[in-house]
Amino acid sequence: MKQGIISLGEALIDFIPLDEQSATYQKSPGGAPANVAVGLARLGARSTFLGKVGKDLLGEYLKETLTVYGVRPNQLLMTSDVRTGVVFVTNGKEGERSFDFYIDPSADRFLEVDDIDEGDLITHKILHFGSISLISSPAKEATQHAVKVAKENGLIISYDPNIRLGLWDSEKYALETIKNMLNEVDVLKISDDELQFITGEKEIEAGVSNLSNAYNIPLMIITMGSEGSYVYVGGARQYVPAMKVQAVDTTGAGDAFVSGILYSINDYKGNIESISLEEAARMARFAAVSGALAASTKGAMTALPSLEEVKSHLEK
Repeated sequence: MKQGIISLGEALIDFIPLDEQSATYQKSPGGAPANVAVGLARLGARSTFLGKVGKDLLGEYLKETLTVYGVRPNQLLMTSDVRTGVVFVTNGKEGERSFDFYIDPSADRFLEVDDIDEGDLITHKILHFGSISLISSPAKEATQHAVKVAKENGLIISYDPNIRLGLWDSEKYALETIKNMLNEVDVLKISDDELQFITGEKEIEAGVSNLSNAYNIPLMIITMGSEGSYVYVGGARQYVPAMKVQAVDTTGAGDAFVSGILYSINDYKGNIESISLEEAARMARFAAVSGALAASTKGAMTALPSLEEVKSHLEK
């Protein structure tokens, strides 16, 4: 039986402020799919990262970091042509963040179809990706190809759009491109704001109804930050509260939540298409603890919890 998760997309360097004036920054490895890969390795899953970084100081640092955390670096490629991307993070009073991207261009956008080791890809149970790798060629075609190969070989397809509109040429192009992948998806994790952007519906129920009518997605999780999440299976829904913590830095919290969901699905013996609402809600409770623990610590990868930490909070 196939095991493990391969996360496709960007690995970047987040520069996180250490003081209120943002005078001093700390170098921190990041990029949502790379964070998810580390989160999964921290939980003990077989985790592979598929992406490209620059053959530079920051790219070497990312490769070393992923390897140290236990992520399989087999499909992490390096290029001398383009540099590793950098993001400056600004934290608000409640721990919420904003981003300034220095990635035009950056190495992750140059992942090519021929870079993908299909033989290795299809040994996994789940392929996870986001929308940033869909912004421009050749990474867009590489992502679409990876999804096609994974689908043909029976992998579960997980999608967290993780929308950053400032990176796209236009909202119209972003919307069209992001929606084009929804037909391929088995697991969709999406924030309430992203749901509104994609469907045009302000109410969650109306937005989910819109998606359900247009696409056959077995498991949808709508996240609302500290307000918790809704899990949708076959038209039925269940609310899962967030675990209350003092938010210090929410940079990796959503990725920790995704890691928790994917860890649980990787462990799940049944068919994702016939998953029960009860089982899906159990997965979301596990993910909620993982996300909350990450939000209570500074950094993205450095804040991702271990399986023991998540389990000890679940048992309380």
